[in-house]
Amino acid sequence: MLGLVGPALAVGIVRPQHRFELAMMLFGASLSWLGAFGSAYLLPWGVTVGMVALFRPQREALLLLLPLMGWGSAALGGGPVLSGVLGGAALGLLAARVRRARDLPVAGVVSGGAAAAGALVTWPTAGWIGVGAAALSGPASVIVIAALLPLVEQVIGRTSRLTLAELLSPAHPLLERLRLEAPGTYYHARDVAALAEAGARAVGADPLLAAVGGLYHDIGKLMRPQFFAENQNGTNPHDELPPTMSKVVLASHVKDGTELGRQYGLRGDVLNHVATHHGTGVMHAFSRRAADLGLSEDEFRYVSPLPATKETAVVMLADAVEAYARGRGREDLADVVDRVIADRREDGQLNQAPLTLADLTKLRRAFVEVLQGLAHRRAEGFPPPE
Repeated sequence: MLGLVGPALAVGIVRPQHRFELAMMLFGASLSWLGAFGSAYLLPWGVTVGMVALFRPQREALLLLLPLMGWGSAALGGGPVLSGVLGGAALGLLAARVRRARDLPVAGVVSGGAAAAGALVTWPTAGWIGVGAAALSGPASVIVIAALLPLVEQVIGRTSRLTLAELLSPAHPLLERLRLEAPGTYYHARDVAALAEAGARAVGADPLLAAVGGLYHDIGKLMRPQFFAENQNGTNPHDELPPTMSKVVLASHVKDGTELGRQYGLRGDVLNHVATHHGTGVMHAFSRRAADLGLSEDEFRYVSPLPATKETAVVMLADAVEAYARGRGREDLADVVDRVIADRREDGQLNQAPLTLADLTKLRRAFVEVLQGLAHRRAEGFPPPE
């Protein structure tokens, strides 16, 4: 164990962004050390690899098996290590694809089977006790993951893939409220999520996180839905307000959304999309009205953080693209996307986002493809003649 602790602490100091992976590696090694008192083949390395695979790219999770192999070879021997690697790798591969809680036990059984197969290879050494212990390591790993997952999410402020998939369900309380109390915003957010998912996939970002961010980015509008155009039905309360007051109302939905999201248990990585989807952009509709009063455009900017990840930047662009493209003809969609991307770049809204020009080209292509699908036309001759 000591051979792992020193290097892990050193890496954690130099690269703090990897502290979660290192902590899980040490935790997995500790569980293995304790399990070895019963059998050296009871190696729950699936806890390490499976838990990390629920938050990080699959490749990063599987790489954690390398230091565990080095430690295990010296402390436990080659047979247990082979079993632990097969079980851990199987759970890591499956956990990255799990989208429902009820799928985790299946992943645990498969992981236990892979570990048991590794133990059978070393049958003279492992014996039935070793094979049985290896088979139990997969289900045991899944039990530990399920028990610790909410705590891990809270501590690191990130949302697991399993929880992200649950947040996409229309039955989520926040989405139900949005659909009933602000239906225009709900359907706007649904289309933004589709755009964001495709865009994130095109630029190598996390499509699941981007889709969830797009779906929840406007939840703050639940506080005053009637003040937003997509929820209005002929009456616009802004007609009775000075533009400076309208600015306050519009700007408040960002802060309201962040607070509401916290109340419903959304984690920081999802809330970042709520906080940054307007950045410091201009509220053009009200700045134009205020120009007659001698007020400058800069007085009608949002005061919010700029997007600093690919996912949040994609959601910002998807939000604007969906709003400006709604109701446009298919022949105008590419031009709308080009104008939105150019405007956000020139206004500095993407200054902190890790998007290259090549990424923006891929993003444009993905957005146009989704918009073309959303703007599909009826079949010729519909409705049929009587």
